[in-house]
Amino acid sequence: MNQASWVTAALRLLEDVYAFAATGPRAHPDWQRDVLAVMNRAVDDPRGWRTLDWDKENDEQRAASGPSFPFFSLSREALTERLFPVPAETAARLLVVMTHDWGPVDPEEDVTHALTDARTLLDRYGEDISCYSNITKARVSPSPDLAAGVTDWRPLTQYDGDYGIVVVSPEEVGVFWSFNPV
Repeated sequence: MNQASWVTAALRLLEDVYAFAATGPRAHPDWQRDVLAVMNRAVDDPRGWRTLDWDKENDEQRAASGPSFPFFSLSREALTERLFPVPAETAARLLVVMTHDWGPVDPEEDVTHALTDARTLLDRYGEDISCYSNITKARVSPSPDLAAGVTDWRPLTQYDGDYGIVVVSPEEVGVFWSFNPV
């Protein structure tokens, strides 16, 4: 794993999506604090790698809504209530669904490259990871059926739609989020 391959994979997957992709250091025993620090843009990537943040320069909206815009200003407890555990392979599939406007991925379409890119993003965090998502299907099953795409979620933003994944390793936390502001 190196910076160039990770950035290339992130851009191929998320450059055309209204998304947020950032990593922060793991500084607390309770990973929720570290995730909230990433969402609040209070920490930098510990490796100095690129962050994808389409709202970073939206100073007017951030001044009105706070540094976490477009995320809500959440407590650790509220974050925990909205996130459900998923295996790494489900997290990879969710990253691919992000690139397809949250809808079903056409079974005829070759998504091999997209899955490879998604796995590259997750590989950064090592093998000892925990993944979480706010899709409600994950509340019922840690490996939800994504054939219909993402249709229901526990919101973490002020938008009509948002979903994503959080990756937690012993050293870092990653936040990958997609927004539908319509």
